[in-house]
Amino acid sequence: MSYSHTVIRRSEMVGACLNLGGQPIDLTEYSTTGLMALAVSPRGFGKSNAGLLMAEQLSTQGWVSVLLDPEGELESIYGTAVADAEALRDRLTVRNTPIVVVAANDAQEFIPYGRVILEVADQHRKPLFVCIDEGQLFSAARKRSDGVGEACDIIAEFAERGRKRALDLFVTALRYTGTLHRTMFSNANLKLIGAQEDPTAWSALAPMFRSSGIEFKDLNALGPGEFVCFSRRGIEKTRMPMAEGLKKVAPKAKIVKRLLPATFSQWDRAMREISTERLEALSDPVVELLGAVAGLSPQQMLAGARALGDELEARA
Repeated sequence: MSYSHTVIRRSEMVGACLNLGGQPIDLTEYSTTGLMALAVSPRGFGKSNAGLLMAEQLSTQGWVSVLLDPEGELESIYGTAVADAEALRDRLTVRNTPIVVVAANDAQEFIPYGRVILEVADQHRKPLFVCIDEGQLFSAARKRSDGVGEACDIIAEFAERGRKRALDLFVTALRYTGTLHRTMFSNANLKLIGAQEDPTAWSALAPMFRSSGIEFKDLNALGPGEFVCFSRRGIEKTRMPMAEGLKKVAPKAKIVKRLLPATFSQWDRAMREISTERLEALSDPVVELLGAVAGLSPQQMLAGARALGDELEARA
């Protein structure tokens, strides 16, 4: 007796793409797996914008995008949130609203909406994109109380079984470990790693970057909107454009790059602008901590200690 195994291939992904600031990502490469995207960085570095950008682009290519809004910020941009879970069911069934906002402040409020998304996806199997910002509110590594357990299970089902239901997912996290259930990290096939300020997180991230030549100091130097993107195509650094919705409400801001002085005159001017009191506060423990954050080598640390000593001696 012979058995045939049907490979699920989502036709809507063939020819679709995402433009996240680098080379366009051809979603044809995700047609048998679906899209499970994850963005990791501290607050204020563009994770939310990344999700909104993806939602906008997919909604013009046949998806209905559902934006989970735990902080009540998206209604003014994309329209009033649905009144309840049944209203969400109607929107996802009729599919005449390309971007739908869901107001859920915590895991308990999310549960009925999450159930509806699963039910509609299972029944109709038409492309949905679910964007979950502040993912740690709804999916946790350990916590199971206050509805987090059930919400976590629902989101895990989005990630694990979404490809069979034309359901794609985007989740943000503050850190690469300890914030979301491990299912999110193990199933993610599009990862956006933004600025990293905690050097202790590098041990979890390092295996991803082993063959790339990227080190902690490179991630620490990323600015707002900048990410290292892991996709089917490989690894590249991107500067994310702003979502159209955010352009209407976001204040204009100049991107400030964190740069070190490059010439002697620049170093001399920078040193003269630092008071002696602040230099004297650079004790050995403080210098060691700053060096670890910057990812400096022992040789660089030694050279810096000598330069600090010379500067203080010159001012004496």
